[in-house]
Amino acid sequence: MNTHSLGRDAAQTSGSSSAAWKRSTKKNRFRRKKGKGNKWWADMDRVSFRVLLTEEMGSNKVSSVLRKYMNEFPILNNNWSDQELVMIVCTLIKMNRSEMALEVLRNQIKEPDRDRVNRVAAASARMGNAQVALGVLEIANHFNLAPDVITFTSAIHACARSGKYDVPMALNLLNEMISANVQPNARTYGAMILAYARMDRWEEILELVNSIPYTDEAHKTEVFTCAIISCSRNRQHHYASRLFELLLEDGVYPGDNVCNAALSSCARTPDVAQLRRIFKLVENHATPSTYSYNCMISAYGNARSMDKALKVFESMQNEATIAPDIVTFNSLLLAAVRSRRLDMFPFILLLINEAGIKWDAITLNILLEGCSLNGDIELAQYYWSQATQGKQPSADVSSEDNHHVTLDRGHFETLMAVYIAAGDYQAVVDLWQKSRLCRRRAKSSKSLNFLLRALSPIAHQHMLEVFLAADKYDAASAYLHKMMETDGLVSTFSFTVLMKYLAKNKRHSDVLAVFNLYLETCESNDQNSLLQYPTDAVYVLAMRSAVELEDHETVLAIYSALADHDVYGCSYRTARVGRVVLRE
Repeated sequence: MNTHSLGRDAAQTSGSSSAAWKRSTKKNRFRRKKGKGNKWWADMDRVSFRVLLTEEMGSNKVSSVLRKYMNEFPILNNNWSDQELVMIVCTLIKMNRSEMALEVLRNQIKEPDRDRVNRVAAASARMGNAQVALGVLEIANHFNLAPDVITFTSAIHACARSGKYDVPMALNLLNEMISANVQPNARTYGAMILAYARMDRWEEILELVNSIPYTDEAHKTEVFTCAIISCSRNRQHHYASRLFELLLEDGVYPGDNVCNAALSSCARTPDVAQLRRIFKLVENHATPSTYSYNCMISAYGNARSMDKALKVFESMQNEATIAPDIVTFNSLLLAAVRSRRLDMFPFILLLINEAGIKWDAITLNILLEGCSLNGDIELAQYYWSQATQGKQPSADVSSEDNHHVTLDRGHFETLMAVYIAAGDYQAVVDLWQKSRLCRRRAKSSKSLNFLLRALSPIAHQHMLEVFLAADKYDAASAYLHKMMETDGLVSTFSFTVLMKYLAKNKRHSDVLAVFNLYLETCESNDQNSLLQYPTDAVYVLAMRSAVELEDHETVLAIYSALADHDVYGCSYRTARVGRVVLRE
């Protein structure tokens, strides 16, 4: 951004009434007190909007504040610099609004400017959005700008990283690039190899790397480096490992960067032997870094070999120039979880404390993951308390604490998984109801599934009511029997709602039949735990139906069972109805 644009922006905002709140703290910079009929976002000016965009660029998500401003701010009515335009386009892509991003680009690119076009093309490649990348090519063609290597490479890379239906478009773009006499560079070939990898076409990858006119060994290493790093960053770890093997056939050390990328990929695959070969290669040509050791520990964790992971950690401690970081300890914790060695948690946490390292978000999540294996709620709440200054999970806690843990969606989801594993469904509901932070940050399908599972008896109860509201008793009865097939799903209310419907329609014999089914279900140990709700209505309805049928023996049997054994908690109301029936 040039000096003139900054000066123009400053002049536009010098007389603004929002100058006071812009000098407030960072936390409340973009928040004004809501008043009746007052749109608190109406005072947002261009400078503050740019600051908000800049702060959000490092995140993969779009905050509710920025989302609101993106919807309300007159973006199309302003002239944006190249940097601002890139930030706006990236934000719109994060919001899944590619059409709006293209509309902004068509509005802002009003003359042939290759640098401006290439900047937004590179942004679309970083975001992996093929729709915007292809739209940028159309804009360049509209201004008769012949795409250069940057434009084509950005579009190919975007298609290679986009959805599976967009990946074949990368092949067409490469052919178009060659037809336009534009020479591909190392990044272009790396993007093409990524596209072939995502389509599981190893033979085409071999054909491509053998047909590239390498100028020298350095050029070949650069091409392979781009390909390996691209595959590693886009979860094509198997292909990254195989490409690294091809590169090693020349007997040239490829460098620390590509070795680290290959180590990272091997750490995510079960190929531990290949990982050892790469690690030995690094040891022979350079001093292994902390990153190298972390990859080794992570790989053994994936292989569920906790003892070997600890041996690598001991070797790391013997290196005077290398110190373990939080990633190292997180890898050890994850290895303990995958190896089902939860007894190693105290030892690893002690090492973290001795090293003077604070937990991060991943540390807490791994600890909660371990607790979910055996449903250890007490231990999970202890770890949560350690990370949040002793506050309970259901309380609203500050984002910053002693361990610098910022609570996010994953933490709440994993904590719900602990509660579900322990069978404490009420704790899941309480966490959602009592923690505003949970409701704000854990709005996800996974949280919804946990809540539905916790409330499944209630959800099925509503389904029964829907059938009965439509006068479909047969369907409701069939649904009840289907519920009974799953242990712990049917409840007292399930029988009550059917008995109420039958009593209302004067089908008293069917009421007693459902009552007998209820008694049989109570005898099941699997179902009995969810049949401890108040049972007054069940017995009251059964007694009244027995009276209507003049079946006093049934009434006496019900009352005697309640009075003598008190199995289901004979309440005052039930006993009173029984006495009235007896007098009749």
